[in-house]
Parts: sequence; structure tokens; C-alpha cells
Amino acid sequence: MPALRTAIAWPNDKTYLFFDDDTYTRYDTVTGTLEQQGLSVPAQWTGLAGSPGAFVWWGAGKAYAFTGGTYVRYDEPGDRADPDYLPPNPPFTVAGNWTGLPADWQSGFDTAVNWGTGKLYFFKGDGYLRYDITADRADDGYPRPIAGNWNGLFAQDLTAALYSGGRYAYFFRGDDYQRYDVDADAVDDNGTLATLRFEPVPGGGVRPARLLTPQQANQLTTDLITRGILTLQGGAAPAVGQNVAVQPPTLGPVRYTNALNPAAGFFDNVDQRMLIALHRLTRWIDSSVPDVTELRHLGIGHGNGPPNDCHNQGRALDLSGIVGTLDGTPFTKSILQDWGKLPPRTGSTVRIDPSVDALAYQLFSTAYRFATHECEANGIGTGNKWPMPPLGDSGFVIYPDYSGDPGLRQAHQNHIHLQVGRTRV
Repeated sequence: MPALRTAIAWPNDKTYLFFDDDTYTRYDTVTGTLEQQGLSVPAQWTGLAGSPGAFVWWGAGKAYAFTGGTYVRYDEPGDRADPDYLPPNPPFTVAGNWTGLPADWQSGFDTAVNWGTGKLYFFKGDGYLRYDITADRADDGYPRPIAGNWNGLFAQDLTAALYSGGRYAYFFRGDDYQRYDVDADAVDDNGTLATLRFEPVPGGGVRPARLLTPQQANQLTTDLITRGILTLQGGAAPAVGQNVAVQPPTLGPVRYTNALNPAAGFFDNVDQRMLIALHRLTRWIDSSVPDVTELRHLGIGHGNGPPNDCHNQGRALDLSGIVGTLDGTPFTKSILQDWGKLPPRTGSTVRIDPSVDALAYQLFSTAYRFATHECEANGIGTGNKWPMPPLGDSGFVIYPDYSGDPGLRQAHQNHIHLQVGRTRV
């Protein structure tokens, strides 16, 4: 019997297990059922010579397949490895390209998984480290031991890990697996590969909010209600395509506060695709230190434009501030005060500076990177193309140092604008 090498959840609502004989098995993520097995990796995954040792979804249409200390980048829309990573070009090495990985991890690691929080987790032996997508580097303070930090998980030598969104992740060691309850932060089930059946999950769990179908957004919304992450006004499950009202205005532990009406106990007229983006934003912004408790905004579901404007259609957010605590000390970071009113910065078009205000830079840059991954970035829908724009560039995410239309830049000194779909339909 071939041995498992790695696994990954894909935006097409499929889950793939790769084996050491260079074959793979495909599961339907939504139903959790096995679809096909014994498929050839080289024949079906263009540019992959065989099963990778680790395969991790990055976002924005890209995944990384690792073999020892080298890797290739795989393009999901094109369904092939990017040509720059293939012969006759020299191989890309982990060393020098994945900042912060310890020297003994640069020659290879056991597995990696995208947690849906703007963080990747890498595992090797009895340790793990966390990698930040926004900063494109490993977080400080790692590696740490698996034991004591992942409740009930195999303490060492993981074979594979995958997370398809929703409530459960799966970890594998040899022929055994464990199901990890993300909400409870603990292992809650286990079994063998021979009896593996994935828990059904809503469609679209790995797909960016900008590409969700109305049906997927509805399934994901219903799942959040079932898990107690949000409550809709009136309590009823929404119909497909129906704009919704969230009351109270909280998604998990994070409150969305209208800065123009802080006492408002709800936000309404929200497209369900945008609602999923709002939830995912809370996961990115509150994924580690600091503890974020509140996102302030200038509007969700309403605006001053015509009825076909993205604000009035419930497809936009104007993020104006972030509130929380850092090491027990409360903080409030305002887009206007801590970014829009900053003086020009010598040598850079971006005024926020990590050497001057590390917290503001971390929070605002994370919100921006999230927006380019989940909302419209440099196009609309499938028109968004790699690479995602960096801070200081233009596009559909508009903010104090936006380099596009000067009028738009001036109008966005006090907020970051995020949208799903066209500005006006």
C-alpha cells in the first residue's frame, strides 16, 4: 500500500491526498465522500514531477509544493506550476525565500497548512512555527512544541494536514488521522485512512469572498449561524441572495462598530458574500497578538451614492479604526489619526512605518493584505491577477496612500475601502 505524503484543500471544493507512489486521491469537500483514487500526479498536476512532501494553499490563486529544500509555485486558475519554477530554470530553495525558517527547517519539514487566518503553520518533528502571509515571514517566538499547544494532537512527526474552512481540520500521521475542532481548539475524533470520511462542510471554504457564488455564500452564512459565530436579526436562516441584518453587530469575538453611530446594535443590508468577507477579516486581524475586540467603520450596507453603488448594495466596508488590547494595555488605532494625518515619509510613498508605530503598521497592513486576497484587488472577480498589489499601489482597495486617482486618495484619508463585486452594477 502506498504511504500518504501530503494533503491539501482546494478552492474547487475538492480535497486531495497525495501518496508516495506519485498518485493522489480526490474527495468532494462538501459531501466529504471519496470520488476517485489512484490518479497520476504528473499527468494531472502539470509541472509537478510527483507527489510533493508538503503542499500548502497561500491564497490569491497560488499554492506552494515543497520537496525537501526546494519548492514550486502552483497556479490554481491556470492549473499548472508557474513556468519560472520549472526547468531549465534553477530550482527555488526554501533558504533565502521563506524568511525566518530556522536553518534545519530550510532543508525540509513534515507538512504545512493554511489556517484561514492569514497564517500558515509549518510542522517538523515535535515542533511547529507560524508564518505570516502579510509580513511574508515566520512570526517571532517559533518554533514551539506541538505538545501543549495543539490540544490532543499527535505530538510529533505529522505526515499531512489540511483545512478546508468551516469547523474542522485534519491531521495525519502514517495511516492514522485526527479531526481537529477549530472552534473548540482541540482534537475531537480520530481514525485510520482506511475508514476516512471527511465531515461535510459548506462550499467555498477556501475560495476568496470575491469569487463565491450566492449559493456558497449562503451555505457559509448558515454555517456561521449554526456555530454561534453570528446572529441574524429575526433569527431566521436567509434565502440565497438575500441581504441580511446582523444583530448584535458581532462576528465571533469581534464587534463591528459604526463610528458615526456607535450605539447601533446591528448592521443591515449586507450581501452574504460581503458578510463572509467581514467574518474572514476578523480571523485575519485577530489571529495572534494583539487581541482585537472591535473594528470601527463608516458604513456597511449603506452609502451616499446611487442605489447600484457597492455600498448601497451591501458589498463594501469602510474600515476606520481597530480597537483591542496589547499585553493588557488598551489601544485604539485610527486610520485617520495614525495614517491619514501622518507627514510624508522620506524614501517611501507609504507613510505608516513599522519602526515608528509597529502596531499600526501591523494592523493596517494586515487589513490591506486581507482585502487584496479576499475582496477586489486589481480587477473584478476572476479579473484579479497575481501578484496582488502592494501597499502604495492602486486598485480597488482604496486607502490613505492609494496611488491611483488623487481624488479617491484624498477621500480615503480616514478609512480603508474594501468591496466585493463591481463598484456600480
